[in-house]
Amino acid sequence: MTEISELRRQNAVHWVRLPQGAERPVVAYVNGEPRTEGEGFTLDGDRIMFDPPLHARPKMGFGRSVMLALGIGVYGDLKGDTLDLTFHRGGRLESRAEVRLVPNPPESAPS
Repeated sequence: MTEISELRRQNAVHWVRLPQGAERPVVAYVNGEPRTEGEGFTLDGDRIMFDPPLHARPKMGFGRSVMLALGIGVYGDLKGDTLDLTFHRGGRLESRAEVRLVPNPPESAPS
């Protein structure tokens, strides 16, 4: 396994908690592309489950910080997905931009 694919595996985001009180319909914008329920994600209680998983931006260690500061090309393996959500709450349309992605294993999802 390459270092980049290992970073992606370690930073996989299988689910994100929805904002409190969020109701259907929910639209997830992954890297600006809209996804609807059943097409890239499912809703399970108060969580949105992604299949395939999203990828959080990996933490940048000291070595990578130095290399990036020197202009050495390490940016490609530091990319992560972006997530924006639109949903209804109390009959009103709401949105959340740049939802924080935290790596999590699929087995930590509710059953």
